[in-house]
Amino acid sequence: MKISLSKFFQMRFNVFLFRFCPGCVSFVYMQLIGRLYYLFCPGERDLIRDNIRDLLKDRSPSYVRRKTRQAFRGIFAHYFEKMFSAYKSIGVIARLVEKRFTIENREIIDEALSLGKGVIMVTAHWGAVEFIPWAIGLKGYPLSVILECQTEELARSLQEKASRYDANLISSATVDSVYATALECLAQNRLVMTECDEVDKWRIKKNRTMELLGHKLYFDNTLDLMAHRSGSPVIGVFMKRTGINRYTLYCERISGVTGQEEPARKSFDLLQKYIGDAPEQWYQWKKWRAMKAVS
Repeated sequence: MKISLSKFFQMRFNVFLFRFCPGCVSFVYMQLIGRLYYLFCPGERDLIRDNIRDLLKDRSPSYVRRKTRQAFRGIFAHYFEKMFSAYKSIGVIARLVEKRFTIENREIIDEALSLGKGVIMVTAHWGAVEFIPWAIGLKGYPLSVILECQTEELARSLQEKASRYDANLISSATVDSVYATALECLAQNRLVMTECDEVDKWRIKKNRTMELLGHKLYFDNTLDLMAHRSGSPVIGVFMKRTGINRYTLYCERISGVTGQEEPARKSFDLLQKYIGDAPEQWYQWKKWRAMKAVS
């Protein structure tokens, strides 16, 4: 099977079913067809398993096996959350946010935004990241999300929903420069959300490395450049799945407006904390080898 998992989940038949099935049915359906996908893509499945074992090499075999099973369920849950955000009605999404979401340390967002320089919100491919814009946007915050979509239909659906609120998407498909557009949004005192582990977009330099869970990794310092250029404070936001249809958004300070700090490294310190807490909620497993620095 040559189609990617993302595009497989977003095939027209799956989108049609997702629009009209109850959420609980859609969730089970996506868990089942996700397993079917990897049945026909054993190489990709084995790559993910090997990378999980590599990251967790110091843990017991039973722990690694348990986290591997949970990681695959987490990958499928991520795509469920992506489809839910795109294809369920805003009313359904708003009710879920109201009943099932909590925000820890929301005052960190308010304090950063009150400085009038915009706020860079850093997250990662961890937890229910697709729900972060809803948890923030439905509270009335001005939000811009740096996001690359695998299909035009997904991009259109998300942008249409975002246009009903003070929100917008920033992608290379719609703007000449993602970096310049993000700076413009920060100058308008908006929240700009980005992911620190978007390895496909990294500008890798062999002399720029860091440590993550005992491994030496490359990293990209675009976040440092953006923070220094804009003067914007940087905060971390991570949405943890805390139970069945229950989610908690954790907000943490990363840097202020002095322009002398290194928010890129501090963002990965936070990512290390959250991966260490729940490795099964990370889903950049296919990219793990590309992130590792070659000795």
